[in-house]
This record gives sequence, structure tokens and C-alpha cells, in this order.
Amino acid sequence: MSWPQPAHELEAVELLGAQVHFLPGAAEPLSELAPEGLPAHHARLGARPDCSGVHARRLLDTLDQVALTGRGGAHFPVATKWRTVLHAGPGTVVVANGAEGEPLSRKDAALLELRPHLVLDGLMCAAEALRAQRTVLWLHDDAHRARAAVTRALTERSSHGEGPLEVAFAPTRYLSGESSSVVNALSGRAALPSLARVPAARSGVDGRPTLVQNVETLARVGLLARGAAADTALVTVAARHHSVVAEVPGTATVAAAVSRTIGGRPPYAVLVGGYGGRWVSWREARTVPVQRAGAGVLLPLVPGQCGLRRTADIVDYLAGSGAGQCGPCRFGLPASAELVRELADAHIRPREVRRLERYLAEINGRGACHHPDGAVSVVRSALAVFATDVEAHLRGRCRHEPARHG
Repeated sequence: MSWPQPAHELEAVELLGAQVHFLPGAAEPLSELAPEGLPAHHARLGARPDCSGVHARRLLDTLDQVALTGRGGAHFPVATKWRTVLHAGPGTVVVANGAEGEPLSRKDAALLELRPHLVLDGLMCAAEALRAQRTVLWLHDDAHRARAAVTRALTERSSHGEGPLEVAFAPTRYLSGESSSVVNALSGRAALPSLARVPAARSGVDGRPTLVQNVETLARVGLLARGAAADTALVTVAARHHSVVAEVPGTATVAAAVSRTIGGRPPYAVLVGGYGGRWVSWREARTVPVQRAGAGVLLPLVPGQCGLRRTADIVDYLAGSGAGQCGPCRFGLPASAELVRELADAHIRPREVRRLERYLAEINGRGACHHPDGAVSVVRSALAVFATDVEAHLRGRCRHEPARHG
């Protein structure tokens, strides 16, 4: 059994190997890649190694060496989370979180549909290393292509004697993939977030130590267990009429990732991190590392697209997607969304912008979960990055969409 070399000697392997294009309403992603079956997967990477016992300690050491962090958005150190689970006692639950709640993201879908065995390898490595008693793949209930790909993959793997794997389905909602929502649903409660005072790694599903790990993270674990690594960032670049999932160097900037993925004329701003992220100017995008892109979503804006109108659309969505369990979600977000929409429509006065800023201060950090904080981040960054547009809208005009506001 061969095991990883020191981190700087790990063999480099790409997660996907090509860009994947998603068109609205298309039956399949448009890519030169085909879904990888088990024989092709083994031919490319070899069989999955044993990750139990002494091998588990070696895998944990490797996760430390490469400083792997979670790719669901929080970028928490993976080895630290795994060790917390191990020290919390028996009865561990391991969950591969493929419920991609971010509306713009397609990277988890690309992995599950095109590289399902790599994701399942990482999941089984985690289950063995953490001595899991329950192993779950968590998907949205409308993820039909991912479900079909995983079902085919599990059928192929059924003769290899791996432990049982449960596939569970989440309601198709923005918050269904939030870690505490996953824990609540698998414990028999509603798939809604909660303010967890004890981390799931110590007390999660039914009070048992629980690892909830994004599927991209587990795909990387599947490589690391073989002595290979992908020192890359997997991003979704949401172009105007389609989305592109691309694998870019981990050292790339946001601007470089956008330019090499969709080309064309440079945007004037980019939303970094998706609906819960922040706007940056194109100048700032040249210095922001793509590794800081939260859930790995980039939305570029070109002239002709109004950043304030796009922000209003996002905040409308977030206000309608809250759990409704606290004041910020029930009252603060809808009130803020109404003011952002008035600003986007150029029907607002300066005092109402100040009222919006006051609402944002009252919401921030006071929700039962972090959902309201994402909306605050998007709006505050919009007011800063699009400050010139704010002034124009206060005068009843828009620089980007004059026909709507002229």
C-alpha cells in the first residue's frame, strides 16, 4: 500500500480536467467530459486505498500537510474538524453535502454528474477514517441528474464490499444545504438552520458526532488518499446567459479566473462568493485571491448591467428564502429588500438610503443563523462599489439601463 509523499511532492491531478458549461434549461451540461464510470476512474487514479486504522492517521497527517480547507464556503481546516469528530466519541455520522443551495453555483453538480466515483471515494475514506456508523450523501430532491449519476456509480461499486451508504434528499431551498439544516433533517426535524451552540462535530445528528463535508472537499480527499492533490480552485463563473465550472490555479486572482473562463470585455465589478458574498470592483478583483471566493461563485457585471438592480434581485431572493425563525429574517430582510428595490428603480431619497443603512446595522449578527448576514454583506458592498450609481439613482437616472430610468 503506497501512501502520500510529503505535501510538496504530491502528484498533481485535476478534479475535472476541462471546463463544464451549463445552459439554462439544457438537459445535460455541455462538456467534452463524459460521466466517468468505475473502470475509467480506476484506470485514471487506481483503486481507493484503505483509510482505516493506521492509514487513517496518515491521511489526517496529509490533510494537515496540505492545509486542506472545506470548499462549502467557510474554508474551515478539514483535519481540525475530523479530529474533533474522532475525539467526540463513538457513533459517528459522516455526511457528503451535495445540496448546492447557492443559486449560481454548479461546481458540486459538475462533480456529482461527471466524477461521482471521486466524490464517493472521498466519502468512504472519511467514513473509514472516522469509524462512521452512518454514511450519508445529501442531495436536493430535484437534483435528478446527480441522483441518476450517483445511482449508477453505487451500482458499479456494489460488488466491491464497501460499507452501506444512504442517499437522503433535502427540500429544494436555499438553506437546505446549511450544516445545521442537514443535521436537523437527518435527526427527523425540519430542514431549517438553527443557532447551534455545540458544533455538529461534537453533537450533531441525534446527538452523535457528525462530519458534514462539501462534496468538492471530499473529492479532494479522494485524491489525497492516493498521494495526489489538486492545488486548484473550482469555481462557477456565472456569465450573462450561461454558467461555466472551471478549475483554475489556486494562486489565481478573481480577475484572472473570470478572464480565462469567459473572456470578452472586462466587467466593471464581480460578485465574489455568490448571494452571500460581496461585490468588488474590477480593479480590486485583480488582487483578490480566488481562494477567498467563499462557495466558489463569481458573477461578473459588464456595462449595460446595473449592479444595483442585480443586488435588488439577489436581496429579494434572500428575503424570500429565509427560515422565518427570527426577527431579522421575518422583518429585517423584507424591509431592506423593499428599500434596495426602490434604490434600483431610482425611486428613493437620501434619507431612505440612510434608513437602509440603519436596517443593515440592526440585522447584522443578530439572526438565528448567518443567512441575514449574507444579505447585509451583499448590500453594504453594493453601496460602496456602486457609489457612483447610487448618486445617479438618487437623481432618478441609471448609467447602465437608461431606457428603464430615463
